[in-house]
Amino acid sequence: MEGIQKIIKQKLSAENKQIHSPLQYWADIISQSFGERKKFGMYLGIIKRIGLEEAKKIFAEIKQSNVQNPGKLFLWKSKQKKD
Repeated sequence: MEGIQKIIKQKLSAENKQIHSPLQYWADIISQSFGERKKFGMYLGIIKRIGLEEAKKIFAEIKQSNVQNPGKLFLWKSKQKKD
């Protein structure tokens, strides 16, 4: 039983407690999945500019495809949606 309790505590403590809005949540998810944690602010700015729903669509498209650099593709697609 102690093993399960430790796992649960680790899972609960792994959440970022500095996230307060859906925009920040999705910027965190996107930056983590692309392996670019230091670019959280950049993704947050992009999501604010293009909108949350559009960012979710782009993120879903990229996750389904097998690309070498998903961060660059996200930036390119977000610029296309802006125009």
